[in-house]
Amino acid sequence: MSRLKRLLTEPAKRPQLILWCGVVLTVLAAFVAVSTIGTSVNWFCTGPCHIVHDDNTMTFEKSSHVMLSCVACHEPVNASPLTFVLKKLEVLPDAFPTIFKTFELPMNENHSLAFEMPDEQCTQCHNLENRTVTTSPGIIMNHGVHANEGVSCTSCHNRVAHPEEDVEYVLEGDRKHEDWMVMDACFRCHSLEAGALAPGECAKCHPADFDLVPASHYEPGWYQEFGESGGHAAAASEETSRVASAAQWAAGFDEVKHRETLDMGYERSVNTCFTCHAKQFCTDCHGIEMPHPEGFATDHGAAGTQNPQACARCHARSANEAEGKIFCNACHHPQSTPDKTWIQTHFEVVKIDGAQPCFECHNPRYCSACHVGGPEAAARYVQENAGK
Repeated sequence: MSRLKRLLTEPAKRPQLILWCGVVLTVLAAFVAVSTIGTSVNWFCTGPCHIVHDDNTMTFEKSSHVMLSCVACHEPVNASPLTFVLKKLEVLPDAFPTIFKTFELPMNENHSLAFEMPDEQCTQCHNLENRTVTTSPGIIMNHGVHANEGVSCTSCHNRVAHPEEDVEYVLEGDRKHEDWMVMDACFRCHSLEAGALAPGECAKCHPADFDLVPASHYEPGWYQEFGESGGHAAAASEETSRVASAAQWAAGFDEVKHRETLDMGYERSVNTCFTCHAKQFCTDCHGIEMPHPEGFATDHGAAGTQNPQACARCHARSANEAEGKIFCNACHHPQSTPDKTWIQTHFEVVKIDGAQPCFECHNPRYCSACHVGGPEAAARYVQENAGK
């Protein structure tokens, strides 16, 4: 302390003070430079000290960006040395959970990096003004239109530097992310419904010779009139359930800070069926509200009476059953056969199963009215006791 005091108070000692200050500043500058450069190389980002990035490293090594440094995308473009130092200090607290393995996974769960990354990170190499973009076969894409609407590069190309196909994650609790280069992801903005951010008509994105029908629609059982055609119904039901679950998973989406003004959702919450069909399509095709409203299973008699052909589209097992209301037997009398009426065959079933199953729906007097007075008497009985 006394030596420092002499350096500050004695004029003869001031050159030494200046020299020592220069030495200290030089060492400090060298330390900052070496540490900044050293912590910016890929080894440091993906090496043993950063095991939190083990899965990210595997995906990065499979990407077309593998020859780039991590900071080329994850640090500001043309940043000053001071900015780099401040960025290092900003993430310094992350060292503790990394060292003690207390970090939480999955990383980037809500895709915040994709929404926050500015276009400059991409356009420093990919300049669209002098670059010819080759799209995938069957796709029409205008990058300029999207850019003008505020759609950032990573709003679509979110996995370009970390593709996850054919990669098995090793860190417990980690999971793969959505890839927004699929049609469902386009429909975060595009839609067939009125008032959408972007149009959803097929011709907007696909050429005239593009096969618009998915491979699943060609599979046996997808749809066959009066035959096995439950494939599309099962797919629609599964998709509705999946989207409902995805909406719960994406509940934290509103907490994500958007760099752009567009409020994009998650691809998982897009119903795949509605990327080709408007929601009204199902009802228009079936001729009755689809999916059926709540309580329809126990209160559909009126709809079946008013529009039996709508019910026949799904429930008739043959062209013959589609005539009239014979198809009702398919559900109400499953023991029936497509080639005979229930009246013709029900006595054979009663011989085997007894009459008790009949009384689950019919009053015993209904059976008596028909068996004693004939079908006309049974019809009068139903009319007189409707609603009772």
